Amino acid sequence: MRLLPCLALSLLPLPALATDYWEYQDWSVAAEIRVTEQHDWRDCTAWTGGDGLPLLRLSVTQGDVGPPETYPQLELFESAARHYPTQVQNGQAIGFIIDREAVFYGIANGEINEEGLAEARAQIRWMDALNSILWMQNGQRMEVRTVVPYAAGEMVLDASLAGFTAAYGKMMDECGHSLELRKLEIDYN
Repeated sequence: MRLLPCLALSLLPLPALATDYWEYQDWSVAAEIRVTEQHDWRDCTAWTGGDGLPLLRLSVTQGDVGPPETYPQLELFESAARHYPTQVQNGQAIGFIIDREAVFYGIANGEINEEGLAEARAQIRWMDALNSILWMQNGQRMEVRTVVPYAAGEMVLDASLAGFTAAYGKMMDECGHSLELRKLEIDYN
């Protein structure tokens, strides 16, 4: 008799959460449906790193404003084991260096999450999003370093850019955004 209520509960419809996943050399892409009472959203993310290393990631959501008005900002994400700090500290300047030829900057935002773990994030400035994507598509490696006056700073992550262009294209395509990379021309007259 106890089996019937359990069987009845198992037949109730559950919200559909589907995640699609792809790999392109050193980069991965996931597209996930997020169901809310107001809307169903499709969130798309491309990333590299993980497995104990920080992540480099870009994210977009279907239906949000996209190119050429706005481009996804590259983000460094780091999480530390319980009772340990992250390497990147709150308020610290971070340099995203592509092939030792171009550098883009961000400021870290560190916090303790709901589970009590230290996390840190640093995003490339919004006005550099397009140029950073263009450099990444033509680059080989990205070094992420802390910025220290008059010194090289500590290495946070050394990441391959192999597969980035394909991963970026898949992420944007899955969330319905243009793959065209161009600066928005605004006529102020």
